[in-house]
Amino acid sequence: MADKQASVPVSNGAEAFLEQVRALGVVRYLFANTGTDHGPIIEALAKSAKEDPKDIQPIVVPHEMAAVSMAHGYYNVTEKPQMVLVHTLPGTANALGGLINAQSSNVPLFLVAGRTPITEGELRGGKSQNIHWRQESRDQGSLVREFVKWDYEVRTNQNLATVVSRAFKIAMSEPRGPVYLTLPREWLCESLESTQRPSNPAAAATKTQADQGALEKIADWLIAAENPLIATKYLGRNPQAVSYLVQLAELLSIPVMQQPNYLNFPTDHPLYAGTETVKHAKNADLLFFIDIDVPWEPPSRSILRSDVKIIHLERDPLFTSIPGWGFPADLAVAGCSEISLPVLISIIKRKLEAGATSRAKLDGRRKKIEAEHQEMMRELAARIAAVQNQKPISPLWVSKCIGDVMDDRTILVNETVTSRLAEVIRLNRPGSLFSTPPAGHLGWGVGAAIGAKLGAPDATVIAAEGDGSYIFSAPTACHFTAQKYRIPFLTVVYNNQAWNASINAARGLYPEGVAQKTRNFPGCDLTPSPQFELTAQACGAYAARVEEPEELPEALKRALKVVNEEQRQALLNVICKSPLE
Repeated sequence: MADKQASVPVSNGAEAFLEQVRALGVVRYLFANTGTDHGPIIEALAKSAKEDPKDIQPIVVPHEMAAVSMAHGYYNVTEKPQMVLVHTLPGTANALGGLINAQSSNVPLFLVAGRTPITEGELRGGKSQNIHWRQESRDQGSLVREFVKWDYEVRTNQNLATVVSRAFKIAMSEPRGPVYLTLPREWLCESLESTQRPSNPAAAATKTQADQGALEKIADWLIAAENPLIATKYLGRNPQAVSYLVQLAELLSIPVMQQPNYLNFPTDHPLYAGTETVKHAKNADLLFFIDIDVPWEPPSRSILRSDVKIIHLERDPLFTSIPGWGFPADLAVAGCSEISLPVLISIIKRKLEAGATSRAKLDGRRKKIEAEHQEMMRELAARIAAVQNQKPISPLWVSKCIGDVMDDRTILVNETVTSRLAEVIRLNRPGSLFSTPPAGHLGWGVGAAIGAKLGAPDATVIAAEGDGSYIFSAPTACHFTAQKYRIPFLTVVYNNQAWNASINAARGLYPEGVAQKTRNFPGCDLTPSPQFELTAQACGAYAARVEEPEELPEALKRALKVVNEEQRQALLNVICKSPLE
């Protein structure tokens, strides 16, 4: 049956485009970095703001990477894709890092760019400024095509409804991801009387449940295993899936480890096994990998038991977006964990009721895992106690102090990379943690925190940043946006005056090399360190420098008081121990 369409009066292509976006019913914010291509859209937005102040709200973001990161952060907490507006070819280039992050995280968003005018006076909106000749690209979409699910250049206003609806449906169908639209200025300026608004433009494809036969086999293997292990990385992107994973683990007394890109499993649960896959995987006779692309590295069976069975359950269990991926699998099952795990649990319960295994076996395994969990927690507490008075401040102590001020309203955006923050903090609320995207284009965290606060205005949002990541984040642009729109959140900079990830890479490859012996790692030293607190203060933030470990707890409390009571952004520049010392 053809989709019923309603005719909506508009005056030009720009108004028609916004009407189609409005029809989706999910776009609240337009994160905008405008240019000469956007004149018609600027006029259309001004007109809609006058008629309906609650319409789609433009958010000015003076750097495209930050704008994409804000849309990313908003989606993380709402599951609603937002729109980012950038300027032709240069704006697209600046946005590419954020797009790479979104693609690697399966985060849908609309990146919309103007297209440099293509006519030279023949049509309204054609080339009118010097840059319009040099900015023109033969194939603007080629710049981003590897990192989007779909790209398209609007060629007529007559099919805008189809184009915008298709963009949304593709972005929101699994595996989800960003899409890219280009809008030539001539079509935005074209005079129109109306546009056709479809009745159901946002009907994305339904999610996939794993094959019933495959789930039966998984259940049999899990029940028969003596030493199974579950590992996950992305499961927590759907908060509901976390409770299902807890049920599964408790049902069969299976330890769960996670790579904490999200809160996938409560870290205070007695079946939680930490973040070190290899430590546990080498003794397992069954590995159940759920929503995890790189469970260990490199992908060799040599570290595993010869009789181990390996299962991958994921939307795309072969990870076809990754060019080279050689991890072994005895069973690769396509399916969304949030709808496949409940079915698996039901199958297991049925088999247990039929006597598939003994309660004594499961109880004995649970006691062993709980003892290992308690020992892991004791070791962590001892590590923290050993560094709590260390000066310069230990990153471990910074993480502990952040954990102490978090409550059930806190959302943590973690881009510290090497501080292992998520290993230290006790987290048990799904949707409370979002970490660096797997592609690792740094500079994501501050923008993502702003987007998260817009999406969850009642939450307390903390962005944990390495100093290198903070520099990459276009901090002036981010703090400007937070000031302009009164978006209160806290940024904590772990300032170790170095790119520690690069240092660790050199040490790993050359443990006895010249760089290690001379403590000289060229290209990694970030001294003299900028006074990051002044950057934030320039945009109206409360900001302070913290150098004494005993002062950090109170400094965090003061900063959060500003955020929560004054509704103002805050930043702490915490001077940490340098890996070069």
